[in-house]
Amino acid sequence: MTFRLSFRASCAALLLMVAGAAPALARPNLDAATAAFREGNAAYERGDFAAASAAYARAESLGAADARLDYNRGNALFRQNRLGEAILFYERARKLDATDPDVLHNLAFARSRTLDKVPEAPSDPITRALWSIHSAYSPRAGAWFALALWALGFAALAWALFASGPARLALRIAGGAVFALLLLSSPSIAYKLYRHETVARAVVLNPVAELRSGPGDGYELLFQAHEGTTFTIVDRHGSWLSVKLPDGRGGYVHKSAVGEV
Repeated sequence: MTFRLSFRASCAALLLMVAGAAPALARPNLDAATAAFREGNAAYERGDFAAASAAYARAESLGAADARLDYNRGNALFRQNRLGEAILFYERARKLDATDPDVLHNLAFARSRTLDKVPEAPSDPITRALWSIHSAYSPRAGAWFALALWALGFAALAWALFASGPARLALRIAGGAVFALLLLSSPSIAYKLYRHETVARAVVLNPVAELRSGPGDGYELLFQAHEGTTFTIVDRHGSWLSVKLPDGRGGYVHKSAVGEV
């Protein structure tokens, strides 16, 4: 496996998310974020990866939220051997675009460089096949697919009201089939949207993070996780996070040792 060095230069659709900002403020922030994004791309092209990651950070601080921005920032951090931070931003890019092949490739490559090789929980072939289908689309694509199915099914049944003979029957069957497909796909789409909005992950940024049996330094040390290891956040206790690995192991880690996706 090789690392893909390409970055995303286009910024025509760079998103700007400024909660509560007045419309008059959006355009200057968008212009500044776009300029910082381009500055980061130029720095990356000339091999100044520290300047590139700083420019991308500035674009994010101005409210930009885009998978290309996080992907580029991850690449710049990876080229500086900042593995944990690179994985963090690849994970953020994947959260915004779960099907991008470059993001998935570089995330997998970066994970292959971590010290902790955490196996996924075992599953049967049918579960793996269903999970593969479930993972093949982004939350946004799933929402649009569900909306399209609902509109198509509704249109077919509405049209059937004005049709007659064989056409009415065909439209009813088509509408019923579309709604059946919507019903079958809804659990996957709903679960994906739920996880996208509510399930948080954390990546170890320090060389070593200590996992303890409770939220404090006085609790028993369970094990140590190394830079780049990714946890699911189960709960929050002040400055401590209750986290869990895919293999079921978990504990409490201090917030200062990780970055949240």
